[in-house]
Amino acid sequence: MSADQAGAIANTPETTADPRAVREVLRVYVVVGAITWALSRLQSVAVLREHLHLVVGALFLLIALRCADRLPGGTARYGLALGGLLGDEPELAAPHAAAHDETSLLVELWTTLKRGVPKLLAEAGVAALVCALVFPPFVVGFYLWHNPTKSFVWLHDHDLLSYGLTQVLVIGLPEEALFRGYIQGRLADAWPRRRRCLGATLPVPAWLLQALLFAVLHVAVDYNPARLAVFFPALLFGWLRELRSGIGAAILVHAACNLLSDALIRGWL
Repeated sequence: MSADQAGAIANTPETTADPRAVREVLRVYVVVGAITWALSRLQSVAVLREHLHLVVGALFLLIALRCADRLPGGTARYGLALGGLLGDEPELAAPHAAAHDETSLLVELWTTLKRGVPKLLAEAGVAALVCALVFPPFVVGFYLWHNPTKSFVWLHDHDLLSYGLTQVLVIGLPEEALFRGYIQGRLADAWPRRRRCLGATLPVPAWLLQALLFAVLHVAVDYNPARLAVFFPALLFGWLRELRSGIGAAILVHAACNLLSDALIRGWL
């Protein structure tokens, strides 16, 4: 290998540290945190109280997409192409195809969705496997920690389908897009060196810091130190993001974790 070739490899985005990345992420995090905190304090406004999660979710998703899109590689490089659920970034259109009528746009959308079905099924399969491995010990630990005095009661006051979709689209997707997509991906630009862990190659400082930032934001909004516990599922979501090179499976596991936690709290406590 020539010196020029070695230099080219050493200066690829995966191996060259970007010292601006940490400052950029912290600036974005402070702005997002301040807006989220302010919105959470305005819950006396009925409309905002009813739609707080939707407003915050839209904020997270728009900022994640905006920040990732202006960086080299765009949303695909940060695992955000269609949320990581329906395949990779669509192919660039030919110059003569700039003008589309409504029919051609619908055909393109259908083609993209159809092409993404195998990816969607793969992400769902990985998510199901992770949940099958993680949830049983979590349920046992929850029971031993809280020592409930009543039998578990299934609560049926939720439409499970709509509640599950809310957890995927309003909670899981925006939070994964911001924290595991943009933040973890951008921090990895500052610390590109990776270590292999359970099949995934992790940028360890980036992986740990995104989980810490995720936990701190939860505490700042709820004023409850117990919310720091979300640090640990954030590590799982971050690991999944690296394992799958996208946030698709992490979105589904995130939503499933929220559903399980809610069911355990409402059913036992």
